[in-house]
Amino acid sequence: MSQEITVKTGPVRTSGYAIKLRRTINAALRDLYKQGRLNAKKVNETITKLNQMLYEVIVGNYEVPKDAILNIQATVLEHEDNIKIKEIAIEIWSRDEILSKAVTKEISKRLEKVEKEA
Repeated sequence: MSQEITVKTGPVRTSGYAIKLRRTINAALRDLYKQGRLNAKKVNETITKLNQMLYEVIVGNYEVPKDAILNIQATVLEHEDNIKIKEIAIEIWSRDEILSKAVTKEISKRLEKVEKEA
């Protein structure tokens, strides 16, 4: 009986997603490793290929900056003594310098106004 597991990295910088994704998947599969249902070497080779693919697309094709925040969610399916990635979703939040400066400026003005009124 194959098992399907959903894993989520949570918010992580682009520069650290690969380690976080590997740790998250391996932690989710811990019981299957203990039961001898999965081969850790094969699973980690699959994770390495996934991380390479993610890097090519995220950094190579879309040039997402290292300080952007990613959230990766994947559905992992047990397949023989390895895994298959059934579904994957990547959310990306990038720092917006213009918006950050505008909000900072507006809040600073309002704080000055409150201070003058006090």
